[in-house]
Amino acid sequence: MIDEATDALMKISELAKATDTKVSTIKFYVKEGLVLPASKTSPNMAYYHRDCVARVQLIKSLQKDHYYPLSVIKHMLAVSETDPTEIALLDAIHKADVRSTGQTYSLSEASKMARLSKGQIEDLVAAEVVKPDVSGKKQRFAESDLQVLLLVRRRLDAGIPFEESAASFRIYQESLKGAVKSDVDFFIAQTLLARAPSREDTIRMIGVSDETLDLFINLKRRELNREFGSARLKDLDRFASGLSRFLRSAGGILDELGYRGLAERCRGALLACPLNADVVSSALKHFHMVINSASGSLAVSISACAQAHTYFISLRPEDAPGSFETQLLYCLKLSWLNLVPSILDSAEESRKTFESFRSFVSKLNDRGSATVLGWILPEIARIRGIE
Repeated sequence: MIDEATDALMKISELAKATDTKVSTIKFYVKEGLVLPASKTSPNMAYYHRDCVARVQLIKSLQKDHYYPLSVIKHMLAVSETDPTEIALLDAIHKADVRSTGQTYSLSEASKMARLSKGQIEDLVAAEVVKPDVSGKKQRFAESDLQVLLLVRRRLDAGIPFEESAASFRIYQESLKGAVKSDVDFFIAQTLLARAPSREDTIRMIGVSDETLDLFINLKRRELNREFGSARLKDLDRFASGLSRFLRSAGGILDELGYRGLAERCRGALLACPLNADVVSSALKHFHMVINSASGSLAVSISACAQAHTYFISLRPEDAPGSFETQLLYCLKLSWLNLVPSILDSAEESRKTFESFRSFVSKLNDRGSATVLGWILPEIARIRGIE
């Protein structure tokens, strides 16, 4: 016989079916105090009024369409504040996207749509570049998350490595996080609390604040890109000039020590690309490529610098056939590592190279080699000091 007290009520499974919601989600709403049972007949059995259907649907709409956190939704339901003006104010605060469908995606779906591996997406999650909703072991990605993943895919298709995109997005994420927090706190303290505007005025001010700050950030990012981009181009020019000065200086000390053939090869690399296949010619060839590309195409200059940097990082001077050829290679590598723009940070590699050079010279017990060892770093410092 059906209990008359529960005849007009719904079981949780019926409420879940009526609202197209998982039973586990309804239980979570109950646990958080968002939905209250009308009758609890046992520890594992409860019944709900039929008006809970509209309540659950409202909660889901406020979550998916307006992005409100459950704490805000609980407050709204408690004070019955769901009038249009209140929702408009909360939309302004939570930046609700009225164009959003509220669609979410599983990790597998997001991976397939963005053509990123699950591992890559997990890396972006770990860096907080995307922030999926987590329920147990399952993740659901919002449309905004998917758009970020698609941006990464677009950069990959353009040849930008995933690691660079993840690092760039993380840099901006961290910088914007601090800026937004400070701005929100200042806006609340100086504009809202100090002036106590009406709800309508508050909505208008938040909207204008958001719009103008978005435009300001875009304008300033372009301006700063120009500023820092120009500075890096000047770095390339200074770098090429520094390499030229070093080759002339190296030619001078080689002349003094009686190694005129090597001296001519250093000076000759300023004008013509060495054609021999030996290791000294290869090193001088990279110097020549960077020095002579600086006044030409920027793309060629960047490419030449990248190739040369890879070459010098992997160069092993001790593999040269002659002792003084080895010393020249050490000098060329050290000058490259110390004159290269600081953005390529070669300090540790330079330190290890100099220690290896010093160890090599100590075994020779040769005055000329000791002279070169004592000359190299002060000479590089002198060249770096020339603007």
